[in-house]
Amino acid sequence: MLRVKLVALDLDGTLLERDGTILPELRDALIQLSEKGVKVTTASGRFLESQLKFLEPAGLGAKVEVPHALITNEQEIYIASAGQYVSLIERNSKIERAWLKIVSTVMDLLRETLSELESMGFKTSLWAEEEKVVQRHLAGLLFEESQEAKEAEQYLKNKIKERRLNLKCNRSGRLVQVLLPFAGKGETVKVLAEYWNIEFYKVLCIGDSSHDMDMLDGRYGFIPATVSNADEEIIEVVRRVGGYVSPLPHGRGVLDVLKNFKLIE
Repeated sequence: MLRVKLVALDLDGTLLERDGTILPELRDALIQLSEKGVKVTTASGRFLESQLKFLEPAGLGAKVEVPHALITNEQEIYIASAGQYVSLIERNSKIERAWLKIVSTVMDLLRETLSELESMGFKTSLWAEEEKVVQRHLAGLLFEESQEAKEAEQYLKNKIKERRLNLKCNRSGRLVQVLLPFAGKGETVKVLAEYWNIEFYKVLCIGDSSHDMDMLDGRYGFIPATVSNADEEIIEVVRRVGGYVSPLPHGRGVLDVLKNFKLIE
């Protein structure tokens, strides 16, 4: 019997090649997993339509019911059913209600932080207009330099802690994000595993960048893996917690991970 019952995949830098395509052999492997009874989900910061733009041309999506679910904006869940992805209403409504209560506080915090960081010489801007922030249930600051984003992430985390705000902060490349405390990829994979009654130690998570950290650092008991093009901090964390680091990049790395865990031949 296969130990792994759920595979959670980041998109950019992991499932997707540099040109945004998905390797045909990787598509076939994911369908093969489904036929073996292994669930597959994305775990992405992209919104629903953006994910479908990459999945459907590759022959994946709700019509073939692979992936079986999509995690969008690092927090919402959509389940493949009858040829479409259907909102997991209890989860997604909870996020909607909580975010509407806090979004004005979040935007005030970010505007204040923006002003402070600019006075310190950081080159940054608000990530998006407020309408998009409301729709996506996350907000953030976009930086010109990755190193500045890394420093700003810690600055903002300290600010949130000092003010005892019930929020979390993470980083995706040059974007420093503020999310609800029960958002984030790791927490959402946890919710999905519980929905399917899958033990956490049977969940394999594959990602490559800092906002994948909470599903790769062992805090939930998932099996962590990454690819050779991953951020160095991710590679270090996966190694430290006993996960698997593929010597191959992007989709070929994902295939190698699946072979390493004997999910495909």
